[in-house]
Amino acid sequence: MARIDGILKSKTFYIIVACIASVLLWMYVSNYENTTRQVTLTGLEVSYIGGEDILQDRNLLVMDKDMQDVTLTLMVKRSLVTQLTNDTVHVSVDLRDIRSSGVFEKVYTISYDNVDEDDVIVLRKFPEYMTVNVDRLDVNPEVEIRGVFDGTVADGYMREPIVYSPETISVSGPASLISTISYAKVVIERENLNRTVSGTVSFTLVDSEGQAIESPEIETSVSEIRYTIPIVMVKDVGLTVNLLDGGGATEADAIVKVDPPFITLSGDAEYLNSINQITLGTIDLGSFAQTASESYTILIPNGVNNLSGVKEATVTVSVKGLATKTVITTNISFDNVSEGYAPKAITQYKEILIRGPREIIDLIDGSNIRIVADLTDIGNAVGRYSVPTKVYIDGYREAGVIGDSYNVVVSLEVYEPEPEDEEGDEPSGEEASP
Repeated sequence: MARIDGILKSKTFYIIVACIASVLLWMYVSNYENTTRQVTLTGLEVSYIGGEDILQDRNLLVMDKDMQDVTLTLMVKRSLVTQLTNDTVHVSVDLRDIRSSGVFEKVYTISYDNVDEDDVIVLRKFPEYMTVNVDRLDVNPEVEIRGVFDGTVADGYMREPIVYSPETISVSGPASLISTISYAKVVIERENLNRTVSGTVSFTLVDSEGQAIESPEIETSVSEIRYTIPIVMVKDVGLTVNLLDGGGATEADAIVKVDPPFITLSGDAEYLNSINQITLGTIDLGSFAQTASESYTILIPNGVNNLSGVKEATVTVSVKGLATKTVITTNISFDNVSEGYAPKAITQYKEILIRGPREIIDLIDGSNIRIVADLTDIGNAVGRYSVPTKVYIDGYREAGVIGDSYNVVVSLEVYEPEPEDEEGDEPSGEEASP
């Protein structure tokens, strides 16, 4: 017994026991570490390689791709379990071998941080592959801008066609979408406009039926469109003529009708406010007896537009309350006769049409009418000529001559004074005796 106690209390004994325990512990740990365990990871995100560069270099575009998460069941040594997490396990799909458009089922690659792939066995994975839809990259360099004006314009003003800048845009993206784009639609909302305004607005790509085409894969040359809405004033402007008194008639005796009576103009408000009427021309009341009608071209002032589109107006002028009468006169004289020449009237009388109040017209006869022909233009040219005249009504200013075509024919001759009578000689011889 004493010997056993001695052994138990000896240092050598404890050393032997410690060595045996170490060996047993090593054998246990080695056996535990070499056992394997299953690890299941869910929610692994998939990354795609080559879609943003290589495919675009080939005029290809990833139209659609699986974005669902991946679930993996892995078999690994017990010692590696803690190193396999969603942050250290990566799932990727390589698109760099795709060279045409179409739908592809791509097997994904699994990689690990700080763990050798040979130490991991993939027992299950879901899904087995990822589906990728690749389309041809297309460009439409000129997509038209079309606007919708959802607003109002103040009374007395008008909106002219909206101006867009740029007028077209360039779009690029999947050919299946780009081919359906008809135009870029903008909607402008402004209220009670009375002046030209500008601004910027976003746009929507639409198809031929007006349905929006939206995709993150479509790129546009601009993100906004600048617009200018020209607002002009609209005004009805009357048409008129100037009346020249004549033939015994004044403006008060005339009735003027213009067809159309006015036209509608548009233009800048500040300028258009200064235009109250457009004068078509001048009508001489002495050029006709009762009624005259004439057509005029409507001359539009610079800086305004003729919204009516009418280019000509017809003016009818009638004289009211006056009587007319034809008077024959023989009272023809000549002015500005060249010295040394003598005029001789070939025209002996002329019928003159006069107009005025009835009570005045009845008092006028040929003795009150005087025709004066001006021979200035004839000068010293001997011969016969038809020369214009001026007709005067003496003593009755209320009446006037209608028309101016009262030419007379004159014969211009060299003036030869008549010889004077010579005094007779006394008779010769003696007077006869009674």
